[in-house]
Amino acid sequence: MKNERGMIRRLSFLLLVSLMLAASSTGAQSPAPAWKSQWEASVSAAKGEGTVAVVGPPGVQWRQATMEFQKAFPALKVEFIGLGGSDLIPRIAAERRGKFLWDVIITGASRAFPLKQAASLDPLTPALILPEVLGDAGWIGGFADGWMDREKRFVYGFMGEVSPSVYVNRDMVPEKDLTSVEQLTDQKWRGKIIWNDPRSPGSGGFEAANLLYALGEDFLMKLLKQDIIPTKDLRQQVDWIVRGKYPVAIGLDYRFLAEFQKQGVGVAVVPLAPETPAGGGHRLSPGFGCVMLVNRAPHPAAAKVFINWLMSREGQDVYVKETAVNSRRLDAVTGREVARPKPGIKPYNLNKEELVPLYYDKAIKMAKEMIK
Repeated sequence: MKNERGMIRRLSFLLLVSLMLAASSTGAQSPAPAWKSQWEASVSAAKGEGTVAVVGPPGVQWRQATMEFQKAFPALKVEFIGLGGSDLIPRIAAERRGKFLWDVIITGASRAFPLKQAASLDPLTPALILPEVLGDAGWIGGFADGWMDREKRFVYGFMGEVSPSVYVNRDMVPEKDLTSVEQLTDQKWRGKIIWNDPRSPGSGGFEAANLLYALGEDFLMKLLKQDIIPTKDLRQQVDWIVRGKYPVAIGLDYRFLAEFQKQGVGVAVVPLAPETPAGGGHRLSPGFGCVMLVNRAPHPAAAKVFINWLMSREGQDVYVKETAVNSRRLDAVTGREVARPKPGIKPYNLNKEELVPLYYDKAIKMAKEMIK
């Protein structure tokens, strides 16, 4: 019996080897991975829909970046509208009382959360197919670090920049007189700081939130007591620091500064301690780069294909080239080198929904109490 059992095992092994060799000799191949079949089915269904409707940020650069999708998928037409923050929520809410016109929304995190709260969004993860989109190795901090909403399901930040919080005009203030953000509470800077209004939602409020996070409540309170000059006119803020009316600016819009500096004006206006947490070098912001999948979308398959393209290396390369804003993708091209997180620094993101009440809302409340 023992010899018979041994012979049976050997015959079984030889049969298995024979089958494997036969499969190899006939060129048999393993089946395609599941994601590939799913992707091909989604692309096919999207072609049947023919259109993807996208709401994005205002500005020709965002429109151009989005329209590049048509080059990758010529069978799909892009319908695009650019809406600013104050216009986005009212328009979407009004339309959805009777019409469901949009598939995908790209905007800032602060505008995304009301859309989630209004039950206007579908979970994003089921729509993500491409392995390069879902892989941790492709993103700063890993894939999961891009979620902006508490549930980690609806709002994903695909762009990511560190931006200087404070600028100083070195023609007016030599380096020896001001080297750190902490020094701005010194009495000699009273009445000399112009701030993108920290009492209002926007970048000025986020700079206040960053200072609260990095240096604490006591520091922010002392800084807000420095007879701050708040402004909502961001071009004027840049003009004033460039012309020397004020030597220090917080929450400055670099795009306006770049316009001046291209003409050789304001070249002495530079970031203050930009690689420190207080100077903005550790705070990663998605800016306008948060994507959402709208529920009851008219073109659900096309929306799925668009979002996967957008979050792929190809899509992110396009967005960076058109907008000059850096991606969270580690393999994407670089936009502004100064806004790219430095190696060895683990950035934090104060735009995440769970952190907004702790820093952003609190900082704005402090600013309203201190600046009249």
